Amino acid sequence: MFVSLFGNLFFPSVPYFSWFTISGTRPELPAGSYTAIQATDLLNTLANGPYMWIAFGGLLACAGAAIAIAGIGQKTRNFGLSGILVLLLYAALLFVGAYQYNQLAPGGDAAISIGYGLVAAVASCAVIEAGARLPSAVPTRARVPAVAGQEKA
Repeated sequence: MFVSLFGNLFFPSVPYFSWFTISGTRPELPAGSYTAIQATDLLNTLANGPYMWIAFGGLLACAGAAIAIAGIGQKTRNFGLSGILVLLLYAALLFVGAYQYNQLAPGGDAAISIGYGLVAAVASCAVIEAGARLPSAVPTRARVPAVAGQEKA
């Protein structure tokens, strides 16, 4: 997930980190490949607010929590599911935005395609969720409740 979010910062020449590719001549949706950070910035511009940075922070929290929770051996469900929902929100907002701008002007030709980076992010969220739902390989001991007030004679 972190590679999908920040891979373009460390490997700028690798084209596999783009989330969306926008084509067309609409000035509201500039044509080109968009990484996670660029797509977030574009959606914030379209929404007139910092709402998608909150969603981006949710993706960071999802990935960070998955690593931390796996590191301590605990399981917490719905982190991966929340990441998938945020990624679907990204795609839906861009597709609806393109549709809206195409309807506003005759001859609108804005088109959006999904890139490898978004597919990798969805797959990593699915792996996070699957890992949280798999049974533990290490058997756990049954907890015995402590009985208060008993003393040994």
